[in-house]
Amino acid sequence: RSHLVGLEAREMANCLVLVQSPSSFFFPFVLLSAALVSYQVSMVATAQNALPAQARVGVILDLTTPVGRRRRTGIQMAVEDYYAAHPSSATRVALHFRDSAGDALRAASAAVDLIKDAQAQAIIGPPTSAEAEFVARIGDHARVPVISYSATSPTLTPVQTPFFVRTAANDSFQTAPVAAVLGAFSWRAAVVVYEDTPYGTGILPALSDALQGVGTKIMDRTAVPSDADDARLDAVLYHFMAMPTRVFVVHMLYPLAARLFRRAKKAGMMSQEYVWVATDGVGSFMDRLSPEDVDAMQGVVSLQPYVQLTDAAKNFSARLMARSRRENPADGGVADSTLMRLWSYDTAWAIAAAVETARVPSPAFQTPGGTTALTDLDRLGVSATGTALLKAVLATTFEGIAGKFKMVDGQLQLPAYEVVNIIGRGARTVGFWTPEFGITQDLNPNSAKALRQILWPGEPWSAPKGWTVSPNGRMLLVAVPAKNGFKQFVDVSQNSTTGEEKITGYCIDVFDEVMKNLPYPVSYRYVPQNVSLDSYDKLVDLVRDQVSTITTILSVRTFPF
Repeated sequence: RSHLVGLEAREMANCLVLVQSPSSFFFPFVLLSAALVSYQVSMVATAQNALPAQARVGVILDLTTPVGRRRRTGIQMAVEDYYAAHPSSATRVALHFRDSAGDALRAASAAVDLIKDAQAQAIIGPPTSAEAEFVARIGDHARVPVISYSATSPTLTPVQTPFFVRTAANDSFQTAPVAAVLGAFSWRAAVVVYEDTPYGTGILPALSDALQGVGTKIMDRTAVPSDADDARLDAVLYHFMAMPTRVFVVHMLYPLAARLFRRAKKAGMMSQEYVWVATDGVGSFMDRLSPEDVDAMQGVVSLQPYVQLTDAAKNFSARLMARSRRENPADGGVADSTLMRLWSYDTAWAIAAAVETARVPSPAFQTPGGTTALTDLDRLGVSATGTALLKAVLATTFEGIAGKFKMVDGQLQLPAYEVVNIIGRGARTVGFWTPEFGITQDLNPNSAKALRQILWPGEPWSAPKGWTVSPNGRMLLVAVPAKNGFKQFVDVSQNSTTGEEKITGYCIDVFDEVMKNLPYPVSYRYVPQNVSLDSYDKLVDLVRDQVSTITTILSVRTFPF
């Protein structure tokens, strides 16, 4: 536009020359010249004011990995696509990338640098829940919105960190479909094995409640460090083998989960009678599993948030692959999570839309008063635009390439989940779960309320019973005092013909009913013991002396009858 200003000025000067005379028009000429200068200044100022206002957005990624570099390209493409679709926007997002190298402390340092030096008004990322916990607190301190498309741990909540926004599914959402899968087969006991990270531990309270809601009891919870070696994994698996429960719920990110399943296959635990249900830490990352990993997971049932692959999503994926090969040819055709790829794109688009809606001014941070600030965190100041931008992000709604983008309570609305069965070289869909209809074979209200046939570990089509007699299991011997009096409670009698003992009474009925309601069957038999009213202590001592396995001995009590 500046070249137009110069052209208009030259045309006015030519007109002035035509009316100019050496003497009589000298004074008017001076006035007109002054007017010309004023006009030029005004036009230049107008041209400068017409430039879009710039909003600075930081992005924290693990740029040491091919996936991180691909995320960078995808986020850049999302911003470019937004302004191509909205060319008259009054604002422009300027992206500032930082590398966390997958380290939580480096992610926190990157956040401080973005806010303090780059004056970032919002931050996208970082990729993991452990990193996001640090960055979210820094963003909350400086009132800078932190928007994550991949930090799914329920420990990160907008209640504790109001400036944290999750443009992904909260992990606690999937506890209901996990419980629904177990409930569909009436498995009443399960073992939970999880990654010992914020990602792994955050789901446990919600998972416990969900399983309890369908009548499934958690018999054991085992945490596994993300860097556990094979010996540690083997120890965990051998511990499981000694238990009667054969239903296992795995909540781990795919690198650790893949190693666990490889060791489980070697230990013979990917065979008949075993049930493995994995959360979306496996199901959402099928594209990133090697053929060896998939082979070790045959028969596993897993979940993934349901995303319909529209033409727009397919087009973006193709463009992203082509551009990534040009920008980072050394990365090759790295496997990537389709879901995270689409969520990251929609997140960047949403921020560009929110910046336009809020019309945030140039970065402005209110620095803390005084000179007592001793750390970078103390010296960050508070963003003057953060609150308005946060409100705009939370109110942004559009049809994204990953589906409808709509925030509910600071996070992406509850999605439908797809239930998949890992078979052959990949996974096939065996059903869906929605909050409205629960488990269904298809995504419509009239669909059958059950899963399609599943091929379980060891390749049986019939569902395993979920329990077995432990290799270390022994019959439970139940001592029964044979005595006179109060026979309505316990009565030991003998058939005069066969000599077989018959044990009846209210206490026997209660004990039998309790044993029937255990999550798995236990073999037991009653052993009458001749005792007198004052020898209950001897009966307890007898039980303690005879039992060689681990047991719990009740404290000595007053003999009740």
